[in-house]
Amino acid sequence: MTSNTTGFQRPKPLNHSNAHVFKHPTQRIPPFPGTENHPSRSDAEPALKKQKLDPLVAPSTHTNEQYRTFPSHSQPPDPSELQTYNASSHTANQSKVVPHDSPVAPSLVFPVRLPLDQLQIRRKRQDAVSQRAARNVGAVQTKPFVLEPPSAAPRYPSTAKSGNPGGSIALDSTQALSAEIAADFSPWGGIHAEDVLGEFTIKHGFYDKIQVAQNESGTARPTAWRNYKQQSGLNVLSSLFVAVLDQRQTHGSVTAGCTFKPPPRVTLTDSKREAWLRDLANPTIPLRRLSRTIPHGIRGRALLDHSLAKNIPTSRSLWLAKCVGANEIRAFKRKGASGAFAVGGESKWIKDWTANVEQFLDTLVGTCGTDRWRENMTYGLRLATHLFAESLLDRDHYFDWLLNTINQIDLETLPLYLLIIRSHLKEFGQSRRYGRRLAESLLEQLHMIENNASPDLYIVVKTKLVNLINLFIVASPASFLMPRRWLKYRSMLQTVIDAPHAALFEGVCQRNTRLQVMAGSDAESEVKTTHTLIEILDSIAPGTNISNIARTLWEVAPNPELLVRTCLCWSTSIFNTSCARLYIAARLLRNWSDMQVDIETHLLQFLAVDAEAADLEDASLYRIIAELIRSRHFSVGGYLNWIIANGLLRRRGVTEKVSPAIGLLTAIPPHGLSAHILNLRQNLLRSLGVTIDDENRKITQWQSLFDRKPVGQHIDLVNVSAPDRPPSDPDQLTLAVKLDVGHWIRQKLLSRSGSGQSPSERPREDTDTDPVLDESQFGTVLAVLEYLEDFVTLGDLLLFHAKSHEPQLLTAIVVTVNHYLDIFLACGTADTIFIQLMQQHTSLNSKPGYLAFVEALIDLVESLPNRSRETRMLRKERQKHEFKSSVAACSPISEHMAEALQTEHSGSSLPCTDEIEQLLASGTSMDKQLLTDVFGLIWRRFEIAGAESVQSAFTAAGLLNRLRPFDATAVAEMTISRVDELLASGSRVSCQSMWISLVCARVISLETLLNRILQALQQVDDPSIRNGLLAGIVECLTLGRRRANTSISHLYYRFYAQRQCLLRDFSPSIVSSLQRMLEFAQNTQEDSPLSIRKLLREPAFTALLRRLPNSSQQGKDVFKEIFSPVLMTEGAVQTLGKLALPSAIEEDQGSKGDRLRVLLDNVTISSLSLCRLYLEAMLISGSKADENAAPMLVLVTLEMLPSASPRKIAQWTSIVSDLPQQQKKAIGDKAETEIFVLLASTAQPSMTDFSKQLEYLLALVSAADHSVHSTVSATRILTQIHNTLIHLSASHLSSSSGPDSRAEAKDSEVSGDSLKYLKLYAILRLLHIHHTAFCTPNVSENTLTELLVQLGLFLGHPFPSTYSYLSTDICDFLTVISDLLSATIQARCIRILQKQHRLKDSRLHYIFASSDNEEDTWLQLSVGTTSSTRQPTSHPFPIRKWETMQDATPLMTENDTSISLSLFGAKKSVL
Repeated sequence: MTSNTTGFQRPKPLNHSNAHVFKHPTQRIPPFPGTENHPSRSDAEPALKKQKLDPLVAPSTHTNEQYRTFPSHSQPPDPSELQTYNASSHTANQSKVVPHDSPVAPSLVFPVRLPLDQLQIRRKRQDAVSQRAARNVGAVQTKPFVLEPPSAAPRYPSTAKSGNPGGSIALDSTQALSAEIAADFSPWGGIHAEDVLGEFTIKHGFYDKIQVAQNESGTARPTAWRNYKQQSGLNVLSSLFVAVLDQRQTHGSVTAGCTFKPPPRVTLTDSKREAWLRDLANPTIPLRRLSRTIPHGIRGRALLDHSLAKNIPTSRSLWLAKCVGANEIRAFKRKGASGAFAVGGESKWIKDWTANVEQFLDTLVGTCGTDRWRENMTYGLRLATHLFAESLLDRDHYFDWLLNTINQIDLETLPLYLLIIRSHLKEFGQSRRYGRRLAESLLEQLHMIENNASPDLYIVVKTKLVNLINLFIVASPASFLMPRRWLKYRSMLQTVIDAPHAALFEGVCQRNTRLQVMAGSDAESEVKTTHTLIEILDSIAPGTNISNIARTLWEVAPNPELLVRTCLCWSTSIFNTSCARLYIAARLLRNWSDMQVDIETHLLQFLAVDAEAADLEDASLYRIIAELIRSRHFSVGGYLNWIIANGLLRRRGVTEKVSPAIGLLTAIPPHGLSAHILNLRQNLLRSLGVTIDDENRKITQWQSLFDRKPVGQHIDLVNVSAPDRPPSDPDQLTLAVKLDVGHWIRQKLLSRSGSGQSPSERPREDTDTDPVLDESQFGTVLAVLEYLEDFVTLGDLLLFHAKSHEPQLLTAIVVTVNHYLDIFLACGTADTIFIQLMQQHTSLNSKPGYLAFVEALIDLVESLPNRSRETRMLRKERQKHEFKSSVAACSPISEHMAEALQTEHSGSSLPCTDEIEQLLASGTSMDKQLLTDVFGLIWRRFEIAGAESVQSAFTAAGLLNRLRPFDATAVAEMTISRVDELLASGSRVSCQSMWISLVCARVISLETLLNRILQALQQVDDPSIRNGLLAGIVECLTLGRRRANTSISHLYYRFYAQRQCLLRDFSPSIVSSLQRMLEFAQNTQEDSPLSIRKLLREPAFTALLRRLPNSSQQGKDVFKEIFSPVLMTEGAVQTLGKLALPSAIEEDQGSKGDRLRVLLDNVTISSLSLCRLYLEAMLISGSKADENAAPMLVLVTLEMLPSASPRKIAQWTSIVSDLPQQQKKAIGDKAETEIFVLLASTAQPSMTDFSKQLEYLLALVSAADHSVHSTVSATRILTQIHNTLIHLSASHLSSSSGPDSRAEAKDSEVSGDSLKYLKLYAILRLLHIHHTAFCTPNVSENTLTELLVQLGLFLGHPFPSTYSYLSTDICDFLTVISDLLSATIQARCIRILQKQHRLKDSRLHYIFASSDNEEDTWLQLSVGTTSSTRQPTSHPFPIRKWETMQDATPLMTENDTSISLSLFGAKKSVL
């Protein structure tokens, strides 16, 4: 259809909402309303074809409606009949629609209305089909057809209040509730304008008419163009636009005042309050409705509990908390408080609120495991996190609570608090104050888990803790700067750091290490590490696991060269000689070798450099290396090649002493070496003038000595004229001869037993072979091996014979093991021998000598570690055996036999041993008088026997011990009485044999004997008797471990064991004995054998004195106590000098300065302890006028400094560290004076000398770091440092430039920048030394603040960045010292740096922990312009966190925010 209308538009689809029925042949009939039984499309199409009706032109193709035509004679259908049709049935002809631009308009055929009877028949058929389908398939749910708009149809928001905007048929609920409706979609309803078919609509179609105003009908170009053509047209147009924008600015800006007001609180009943809280928990109820009033009384802990109980959404809980907080804070102002009072009240309320949140979280954690605790905990954590993020909590109070809590709770509760900390990890890392505390707390908790008895129980906690530590070290590496505790946590932290973070850990480790050595040089740090290693070595208890010690030493100092050197110096020092140390050192070296450490290279380096020290024993060093050769951990061939390659034999002079590196050639055991190695060794020895024939001759003589007699037969090692005397003394035998002979003896014994393997190497089933030696033969071989000092072979001998069934032999073995227990424990064979002995003792309970065997075992097991169960078992066994003996023979000794024995020997003759044994064996009891008579008879026998021989003395002492079971108390009293008489007589024999015999026979203890001697010394006045008593003390304290007489050597073992026990425990009797002996020796004439000079020539006595200060700290204290009565005398100083420097102290020592030079030149790492005591004695001895002795030490060392090595300088400073406080203070003051002289000097010195002097003086100050204790001294030094720093900054750094200074630093040795660097670094180290003293309350805060500000300014200067680590060192020092500063000083420092100096550095913000967060200062308020710069001035505008809430008022107004929008020039929004 066409139209002649101008501006024709595409006709819109007909809308059937307003149609009514016309009686016209072509009248449009409305579609039938929907019904379930409407005929389908297939049923409607035949009816359309049968009618052959004329088409109508379709006005549009954009509709889903159907159009129908009826015959001319047809009447409009009855409305009741129309209801039977479904709207979906009228889509049948939709496919016949032709586009509107077709040349021939398509026709639409209207279907003929079916008769009513046909409709009923069709409906019945459909019902029947539906019923059959329901019976067969089941009930099928049907859905009424609903006409839906096309998915591609455009949509617009609905503005209708109710119903369909088109007023058509009702749509379903989904469409009715839709926020948008489809455009141009109106299904037929009979009331729409398109539903009315009028003449105009039929002819022209339906379209919307455009209402065009008359004044807008034309263009404005002619009118506007006339104005634009004028000269001022553009100006007029510009003015017009400006005026428009001005009016827009005026009318569009927010000018109304701020109407913000927090919701008021009113008092409500409980029911209304509960209803209000339920509405708050309902998200569908808007907050503006609730903001009219809020209930009064909901605050603090109650607010949190209500939020949790009613599950109020987090955002709404925050809104309620802000409402309550804003009202509370405003209440302080309404009460009249202003200024500081209002701020203090607000701060107090916020802290109380924070405490409520903390208690709320603690309560939730306490309910862990109850119903819904997981949901409650999640809600509580989420709420607390949001409160912290909104800055509604006091940060300091909250962080303090978290850190204190994780330090106090148990490991079971820790994971819950780790969740809280993890959410605030970024905030912790922004402040040094809390970051360091958090890092230490986390590491301490991990340390507790690692050291827990059951660490596997906390594997989950450990995993969470490790993950948090890894996150925190990435977020804030500076928080792990803890130099004081770094050694404790370093190894543990290294094991838990993930591989991607290894570089971060290395950086933190380096920074902590530099802070640790800031007070000393690297060499001094090495000396401190060496002291730590020696302390660990000294603390090795008998039976300690050597493998664990080796790992511990490696963790302390993972430096193979330092470990090997320290271990060898510790074990071979003359200041603490011990065979056990040699075997401990050998086992440590083997363990490090198993850890892939090249010990051979470091051993050779030690032989070349350090082995020639005067305080090291070459024989001990050779023994260690020989044991390593035995175990194949040291290559003899490599050593020989090393000698040849280094030309050691060629460089040696004719008269020069053989160095340890070459002397080791004579100590290499020849057995087990290949032929070409033996030949090479022989050639090297020949070049030294040593023939191998002499060594082979001595070995052959020893072998022939045993070949002449069966192995084990008695060999006299005492009588020189005896034919069985060994061919040479042990001191004349080389170590190679001793070890080779010992190896030959072992092989000889093993060959006699029919086995070529040692007992430790054979299987257990092959160890039942009987031993090849009896008790006498065993004693002989034992003495020979002791003579040769081959304790490894001796251990194999004892283990091989420990399976014997002879109680006497086993007792000798037990006594020998107990005597050399420290050596066998160091070798690792003591436990094996003890286990074998325990297996044997159960089968010997019926044999003679069993009780003695058990008693020896008890002595042994009491000395072994971790053997308490065996001790109790053996004691019960002894009691059981004694009880059986007393029951078996319980009869008194015959008095007639005793009287007859006394009558028979009433004269000068004494009864023999057999007669006394027969008397004691005749009964088990005697009365007191008879006991006294028998004791006197035996004592007379003992006194005579002591003068005859040592063996007789031991036998007689054993008879005294036989009396103890009769009455131990009476025997002890009588023994002490007779000993006192013997001591008063001054008999010299008693000093040599009788005292030792009494101790070895268990008649009297060594401690009791020493106490009786000391008491006798106080009572006697005769010098000869006093000399005899002192000689007895010397004999008791210096008796060696090995005796020459083979028949009684094992009898001395008990005496030696008791003395070692007293020395180990530092018994008062030992201390008093040494003290009295030194007092007497100081006043004795030099020609006397007990003079101090001759006593110090005794190796045993000298070794005893040297061992005390080198054993432990308690030993040092005991040594000082021994020398304290005579320390102020010159003789005591000489005594200490001879002990500390045996090869350097001469008779005429010269002045005190000369003695200081000798001391400083000869001090070594092994003699440090004695050298400290010697130096202390020199500084405090003499007249009081000599007050310059301590400063003299500084001057002397400065003179010797140019030629001293770094290690020697570190040893000098280490000596100073243990001096008394007065001497340290004097040395420290002198060193600081010299430092400030160097720093103030304007000369250009040699950089090498300047650096060396400065390094040494700083090390001296560090060693005497306790000298600054008074406030006056600290303030004086702080002022001097501050002035020096200001002078350095003003005169030097002002002329430095960043890029140029790096080039200048590489120029000459006297470079100005290098000098500046050294001075600045010296100031940093001096500050680090005294930083604890500077932070005391009495030190001037102004001076300290100025100093810290000056250092902070250095961080912004380009000069420190030109030198490696200097800028980092400044930052790290400020970081460490900030831990000791008060909050006031920190705030003052950051305020001065940021406001006065305009220095914006995140490192300074982190260090000084500024309380002003960046989010609080981002908003600035402009207050006007200055007259000079005409720039607006501004200051931070604080935001009230408690008033930043949404929907605070019930009505929305123009300016209802907490911050007035007029401050920002806000515009009104136009919708």
